[in-house]
Amino acid sequence: MNMKNIGLLCLFGMGLLLPGKTQITITNAVFPAVGDTLFYALDDQPGTLVMTPPGGPQQWDFTNLQPYMAWEEVFQAAGAGSVSSSFPTASLVSRPGNGNVEAYLKVSAQEVSLLGFSGGSTYTFGLGLVPQFNPPIVQSRAPVNFFDINQISSGLLLPFSPDILPGVNQLPIAPPDSMRIRIAISRLDVVDAWGTLAIPGGAFDVLRQKRTEYRETRLDAKIPPLGWLDITDVAIQNLQLSSLGVDTTVTYQFLNGQSKEPIAVVTTDNTQLRAGSVQYKNLNISTGVKKQEGAIAALAVFPNPAEDVLQVRAGSLAGGDHSVLIYTILGQEVYRKACSETAGQLEEELDISSLEKGVYVCKISNGNGQAGQALFVKR
Repeated sequence: MNMKNIGLLCLFGMGLLLPGKTQITITNAVFPAVGDTLFYALDDQPGTLVMTPPGGPQQWDFTNLQPYMAWEEVFQAAGAGSVSSSFPTASLVSRPGNGNVEAYLKVSAQEVSLLGFSGGSTYTFGLGLVPQFNPPIVQSRAPVNFFDINQISSGLLLPFSPDILPGVNQLPIAPPDSMRIRIAISRLDVVDAWGTLAIPGGAFDVLRQKRTEYRETRLDAKIPPLGWLDITDVAIQNLQLSSLGVDTTVTYQFLNGQSKEPIAVVTTDNTQLRAGSVQYKNLNISTGVKKQEGAIAALAVFPNPAEDVLQVRAGSLAGGDHSVLIYTILGQEVYRKACSETAGQLEEELDISSLEKGVYVCKISNGNGQAGQALFVKR
């Protein structure tokens, strides 16, 4: 008896499978193709959503989600990308939102793989590098069935000139000849539940895939005559490069056999069970951003467009500590600064030199849901 059959018998024994019920199968009909436009919304404060234990059938009610932001993702032939020559085997290029990020994908009958991207700052400290994963990272598979388990490993090695790293002269090391970002990625996907998911505007039969990603990011410097040295700890201390080190991310993807968009993607907080944010299929294309209860009366960001420095001013604040946060148009947090108001007013100067060019959302929050927000362009 193979391992999958043993696992299924164990699930029956634990009461996680009910005889007479069937689960859907996800086929490659949901793989992206040239000309597709997918629609998403994001709720960055989803309340008390907690992921349920494995098994099925289950019913998940996400109908209280409210969009903090909405965007679309457009797919074109790979040759339409600005750095397509770096990805000669790519089938597609996708552009999420209105930013400058381009993701290069290879699509086969069994898999959609991410070859790399340009314009993002997640892996590159905003240095304008073009990451190419080795091997490519499998984003989607077909067919997908309940209790599927898949594991992948990948990595990046990104050399660059020390001259383009802000503050490199502050490092207590000899001037390096070269530097490189070194990233190791390990991902485990487990299809652990099935049932029906309701979101604003509709309900769908789904499989739930739990994705656990471990990512370790290191920084090396080539210093004559010693060669390559790991300077990660020194860089964290002197340059505040918070993306260095080890990071674990747990998401739950709710997949449907007819929708090219995942019906929902729940990113958990540090409990790995409670929802920190939820990206979901936008069934109301005209949806606007949600109104925060007790929202800040006035929030201004300038200059707009901004280059290296952004001024933030807010008024009508309740007393207490606040945070200034910056998100990409896809809802990824890229900047956070704690601050305090004075007589209901807040003024802050933010160093945004490390951010990639593109459209961002600046938000001020007091941790209790009170928030103001404003769009700005980094050029």
